[in-house]
Amino acid sequence: MWQEIIVGIIVAVAAGSLLWRYLPARWRQRAGRVHPALAPAASSGSCGGCSACGGDSCSDTRKPS
Repeated sequence: MWQEIIVGIIVAVAAGSLLWRYLPARWRQRAGRVHPALAPAASSGSCGGCSACGGDSCSDTRKPS
């Protein structure tokens, strides 16, 4: 019985995560007004923040020294 409850919780969290990922940006921003932790982080610049700035495609200001 406990296994079924735990699996149900995991499936519900996975479904919620999938739905959240594909929600329109306007809905996610509106949810951010309700609770700031729900809002997506605003990205600045063209770098995606993948921490791979040692490559040739990154700008000179983002490459590690």
